[in-house]
Amino acid sequence: MVKLTDYIIIGAGPAGVCAANILSKSGKKIVIVGKILGGSYCSTNSIVSESLVGLSKMFEKFRIIKDSFIEDDVDNVALDFKRVKKIVDSNLNKAKKQFLEIIEDAQAEYIEGTAVFTDSNMLDITLPDNSVVSYKFKKCLIATGAAVPKSNLYPSRKNLDISTFINMESIPDSVAIIGGGALGVEVASFFSRFGSKVTLVEKSDRLLPIVDAQISKKLEDTLKKRGINLVTSHNITKIERVGQKYIALSEAGPVESEEVFICTGRVPAIQELKLENAGVNIDENGFMIYSNNLQTCNKNIYIAGDVSHIMMNLSWAYYSATVAARNMLGENIEYTPEILPVYIDTDPEIALIGLSEEAAKARGLDYGVFKYVFGDIYGIYNNAGGQQTVIKTIYDKSSKTFLGIQAMGREVNGLIATFAIIMKLKITIEQIPDFVYINPVFNEFFKEVSEKLL
Repeated sequence: MVKLTDYIIIGAGPAGVCAANILSKSGKKIVIVGKILGGSYCSTNSIVSESLVGLSKMFEKFRIIKDSFIEDDVDNVALDFKRVKKIVDSNLNKAKKQFLEIIEDAQAEYIEGTAVFTDSNMLDITLPDNSVVSYKFKKCLIATGAAVPKSNLYPSRKNLDISTFINMESIPDSVAIIGGGALGVEVASFFSRFGSKVTLVEKSDRLLPIVDAQISKKLEDTLKKRGINLVTSHNITKIERVGQKYIALSEAGPVESEEVFICTGRVPAIQELKLENAGVNIDENGFMIYSNNLQTCNKNIYIAGDVSHIMMNLSWAYYSATVAARNMLGENIEYTPEILPVYIDTDPEIALIGLSEEAAKARGLDYGVFKYVFGDIYGIYNNAGGQQTVIKTIYDKSSKTFLGIQAMGREVNGLIATFAIIMKLKITIEQIPDFVYINPVFNEFFKEVSEKLL
């Protein structure tokens, strides 16, 4: 027997759940199917890494405070890794509970299972007991997220990545992180705070290719000062077990450590869907082909979130889900990734939005650059380091509107959030002095922008 539904969403992560909430306004039947409630967000992505970053910052701050002005009889502050794992597991359960509440509020039906397309408007769902239920839909959203790709680097063991971190028994004395992107830098940072000797290996000549080269260099200098060993231009080809150590081999030489973490990125989780049955085309790189309104070659099937391979963060998940769901309801709107903020929770923090200088130059735009550097007064007063904050702004010389901004420093995510609104509303440099900003440090930045560029 084939069941009928108006909307079916494949994937129960942030994008899928957000879309279900929007589609619920139609009052029509909604089915959301996923192998894991919370999707990759609760398995291979943000909840685990965000929890570990937050806990490692607390641990480091406690040690700084203890050494600075607290007298006690404790010679060594030890990390209880079992409790760390319990906290991470608790955070995962809380997130899954919240997703389930949103699904219930949307009056959507949640089905745990694996979906496979059988026709352009049909799919089969294999349930945990291996029984199969078939659904015919009017519109479908693919929001299956992204997965950690299989690696051939290890000879005989399961890859160790952010999804398997919770299975570790203790924090290793030394760890090599393979991959210098956003996740690799965050993982290297929390391992370093937890006390591991960290080597961060990146195959290109610098960390964070999406970040402005000047800010990337500044980050590298800061990480080195923290004791993290950076190895760039190293393409790891094999990882071997030698005694109690792992040796990561490359053309440039070996990297030795007690443990190895793979952070070389994720790929859209579409391998099991049998998209060809639904008439959804794939490009030469294995990514789904879709239009700017997130509609695939099948006019009744849309995509949202990490599976689109545009961005892999929570901001894009919610934004793309909103665009896709509204179009499924009959609107015709397009996404604009230029206004999406990106936040990298390293130390110091990095945030960006819009075009980099390299991107503006590649487009042949008549742009200008404004760079601003100031000391971290907040961090000094609170005994939190006193790192410099670096802000680089790209603006259009003729229209005096902002094209992009990249920043590195404490709490720069708040600055980027302000710029997201400024760029969306096309607020000009002339209008900047009309606003009052609460944070006195960022207020100085906006003051400098208006004074220098007007």
